[in-house]
Amino acid sequence: MLQKKLGSRPHKLGYLFFELANSMTELDIIDISQQVDSSTPAYFGDTPFSLSWLANLQIKTSEICVTPHVGTHADAPMHFSYSTEGIGDIPLNMFVGDCLVAPAELAVDVQSLKEWEVFKKYKECGKILFKFEDKTQGLGLDVAELLVNDQFHLIGTNSESIDNEDSEDFPIHHLLLGRGICVLENLVLERTDPGIYFLSAAPLKWRTAEASPVRAFLLKKRRAAKFLSFQPL
Repeated sequence: MLQKKLGSRPHKLGYLFFELANSMTELDIIDISQQVDSSTPAYFGDTPFSLSWLANLQIKTSEICVTPHVGTHADAPMHFSYSTEGIGDIPLNMFVGDCLVAPAELAVDVQSLKEWEVFKKYKECGKILFKFEDKTQGLGLDVAELLVNDQFHLIGTNSESIDNEDSEDFPIHHLLLGRGICVLENLVLERTDPGIYFLSAAPLKWRTAEASPVRAFLLKKRRAAKFLSFQPL
């Protein structure tokens, strides 16, 4: 289903990366990933990060135990659906490309989101991240339904969950993941302003896992210029 969703869009990656290679000196790279160590909180009931050393002299080898939902991570649809497609089998262009960053009020006000000029101009990119001040806040159901209807394929948040913290039945997870949409959670968006960016948030190629850590970052033009834009596959 994911490949079908992306397959109808034109392929412009060659042009995009040529432009990026010639514009790197004009770009800010904004790291939007959490630092992860043993103090990083895990969602209730999940396994927190721990690292033990198998060898710790001149040659070092470690072993890590952690849920894939600690820190900045991507959820595959199989996390809340009957899909069996692991996070590592999802096409990379679900996680790489032009992306909107939207303020918190647009996560719960569907009419304001519809009227936001940046949304109207760039919504075909299919990716949007919501920047919350209150990290217990999740997406509004009507906003989630709009994004499903507008064929978004990646929705992210700097909150711990795309649902409200006090949610017990996770309606936003069920709606989005059940429709084949991937989710990014625990993003770090303090250095971002609302607008259009280029996102890279590729998961690890864990073929049977429902989620994966990501090292997510945004690219943004430093000076006023038309931002590089392309349609995902």
